[in-house]
Amino acid sequence: MSKRLGVYVHIPFCSGKCYYCDFVSGVGSDEEKAAYFAALRREIAAFDFSEYEVRTVYFGGGTPSSVPARHVTDTIALIREHAAVSDDAEITVECNPESLDEDKAKAYADAGVNRISMGLQTASDDLLKAIGRRHTVHDFIVAADVAQKYFSNVSADMMLGLPGQDAADVSRTVKLIAGRDLRHVSAYALKVEEGTPLAARGYVPDDDLAADLYDAACDLLSGFGYRRYEVSNFAFPGYECRHNLGYWQRCEYAGFGVAAHSFLRDTRIAHTSSVSDYINGVGEETKEYIPPHGEEAAEETLMLALRTADGLDLDEYARSFGNDLRETRADVLRELEGYAEIVNGRLRLTDKGMYVMNDIIVRLL
Repeated sequence: MSKRLGVYVHIPFCSGKCYYCDFVSGVGSDEEKAAYFAALRREIAAFDFSEYEVRTVYFGGGTPSSVPARHVTDTIALIREHAAVSDDAEITVECNPESLDEDKAKAYADAGVNRISMGLQTASDDLLKAIGRRHTVHDFIVAADVAQKYFSNVSADMMLGLPGQDAADVSRTVKLIAGRDLRHVSAYALKVEEGTPLAARGYVPDDDLAADLYDAACDLLSGFGYRRYEVSNFAFPGYECRHNLGYWQRCEYAGFGVAAHSFLRDTRIAHTSSVSDYINGVGEETKEYIPPHGEEAAEETLMLALRTADGLDLDEYARSFGNDLRETRADVLRELEGYAEIVNGRLRLTDKGMYVMNDIIVRLL
């Protein structure tokens, strides 16, 4: 039987750099894009897919919709040529409102894309400008109209802790998304990374305010019928992102492109973060074997599972790692009452526990 595989494709190009972004991305010339996709095709064609069935494909970046659609559709065709792609595979393309038009949406749909993830971030034009976004709220509405014409599964991203953001903005943003019946929402707390324009301005998010905004977003989304299935992700039942669930379940995935990461045969692989090096044939940069029943694998399994609403299967964890937390961490579990619970043999965090997830994980390790 073929093993399940997720495929991630990194497209490091965008219309312009947002003020908070520290991803490997940039505008790029037409020549650089052509050379990059030639290198990407070589890497995919050389990969041995023989023991796998591809269940999910995710195009991230950067902004995949900022490049000509043929680059995405040709890559999908190449993956299908070299891999067994399941008939019901989830195929996602990340888009920004200013770069998704009807021609691109139709091309994606014709190539088999069935999920669009769109960056909104906030329903305030002033805040969008303050964080360097290149679209307006109206642009989002127009792009969402286009996306929903071709795709039933559309997700939107929103950010919490933006400069000057308040609960009223969070409410407007959630209502805009829910009012369009978008099936999935990712709600991320802003992290200001060193070297970004926001960091240079000295902006530091107020963690307490961000937590309050997150709480407000959770309540609003729940009221509209979205279920939180992971600490930062909400969906209508049946519309959870299967690709990201694969990460949290420690399934195997192959990352293609600059700065991409893979987890294959118990080995973590990281690619170079230099676009020019990648174009010139430098792919793998680091490689680390993770013993499947060792301490590091146990910590990863615990940490990733507790991010999700389903939590950790305690029996399976005990079988895999020889550690039954109900026995070895009995005292800690008692102290965590109200923050964590065991239901049908699964350890999961309560809503209150999600806010202090990292502290709980440290105590359980």
